[in-house]
Amino acid sequence: MTSQQDESAARDAVRRFLAGVCAVLPLLALVVVAAAMGPRLGPRLASHWSGAAAPDGFAATWGSFWTFAAITAVLTAVAIVCVALTHRRAWSRTWAAIAGVLSGTTATAWIVTAWATAAAAEPSEARLGGRMAILVLAVAGGAAVFLLLPPRPAPIGAAATAPRLPLAPEDRVSWTGVMSSGVLVAAGAVGGCVFLIALAAAIAMPSTATVIGAVVLLAATASVLLLAPVRLTVDQRGIRLASVLLRVPLIRVALDRIDTVVVDTIEPGQWGGWGYRVSGAGLAYVARRGPGIVVTRRGGNAVAITIDHPEQPAAVANALVAQRSRATG
Repeated sequence: MTSQQDESAARDAVRRFLAGVCAVLPLLALVVVAAAMGPRLGPRLASHWSGAAAPDGFAATWGSFWTFAAITAVLTAVAIVCVALTHRRAWSRTWAAIAGVLSGTTATAWIVTAWATAAAAEPSEARLGGRMAILVLAVAGGAAVFLLLPPRPAPIGAAATAPRLPLAPEDRVSWTGVMSSGVLVAAGAVGGCVFLIALAAAIAMPSTATVIGAVVLLAATASVLLLAPVRLTVDQRGIRLASVLLRVPLIRVALDRIDTVVVDTIEPGQWGGWGYRVSGAGLAYVARRGPGIVVTRRGGNAVAITIDHPEQPAAVANALVAQRSRATG
């Protein structure tokens, strides 16, 4: 093993250790808060609010604590196991973050109710106020676990190639192409029709349920239309993938961050599934199983994009990367 590999392995070990520390923090916070607030808590704890100012549900203080602590401990153990497996399993990075978010949410739920109860003269007078805002910390903790864990190497097949155009220093070249997915287009069309029906129902019979249903269907339809069709552009700025219909950028990789671009068969299962995916393997736009490009980035996760005839954009991207490397010495 070279010195550079030793340094990389040491950095990855430190990142896994820090991710493990973040995974343990919710359980530690739960225990510390219980010890600190315990003297101010009676046998009963306000445990449920239905949107009103006063609580409408109560629980035994320490019975609920041990229940929440047990669930948090199990989720913490799952997160730690996933952290330990990140160097061998592509899925473990994502599941470590999910377990971290769930453990943080569970611990925070008891902390919020205990905090509200301890601040009131009686459990029936407990008020949540703005305390629910600390649930953001649970999501932040899961995100920290994901970001701290070292990314997995890109799942590139043995038959992958890295074509490159011959390009002189003064040459300029770019490539752009539009791609789509029949499945996504059909799903968007169906979703749009269902949304129109839900919108008509919400107008004819306005209620919270019909309005929420229409909003959810609109969001679902927009998310599908965001992914079909899309435009891939390769030029001196790098690689960009954007929605054609909504003009929203989906993926951007600056030219100076690109290591190489290979042509490979994209397996959805290796990149987290179909659609716009974020997984331990990296970022991916997967419209189907089949040909595509895999962009390996300096100091970051890989990027996979399914596209017909990927040899052309890959060759242009590699030529531009080589040209820039020669220009910068």
